[in-house]
Amino acid sequence: MFLALALLLSGQAEAVATWSADKRFKDNGDKTVTDTKTSLMWMKEDSYLHSGHWVNWFESIQFIKEINKEGFANQYDWQLPTVTQLTTLYEMSKTNSKVLGKGMNIHIDSIFSKEGSASLWSIEENGNYNAFGVVFNTGKRFNKSKKSTFRKAVRAVRHLN
Repeated sequence: MFLALALLLSGQAEAVATWSADKRFKDNGDKTVTDTKTSLMWMKEDSYLHSGHWVNWFESIQFIKEINKEGFANQYDWQLPTVTQLTTLYEMSKTNSKVLGKGMNIHIDSIFSKEGSASLWSIEENGNYNAFGVVFNTGKRFNKSKKSTFRKAVRAVRHLN
């Protein structure tokens, strides 16, 4: 017990990892989640839960730059996900929570933080004025104005390899 306390106080204690029920996702204990199926690491919280406000597409890019500058989870290569990467998180059979306690279910693993956004931006643009993302109550791609902030966030991702 004294050794554990000494390690904790010295900052040398390692975070304890936990796993999703299906063993696909690993909570790394540092506000990140590893997807063993895709070899991607995700922020456990989306940008809304992390910062407390909705973001448009331009702000989502700035959010990624900021977390890279600060070295979130001791990593400096975070990115905006692609639509394909985002859709790998959607699982209709799973319900994480409702959007901010409302009626729309978020269908991602419950290992991710609860009550965030159900609409996440991707890096993919559709012309000069729109960008794509994914809605996590349906798993469908959306196409919205890059200036839209209505209940939108971003979930940063990075490749493990």
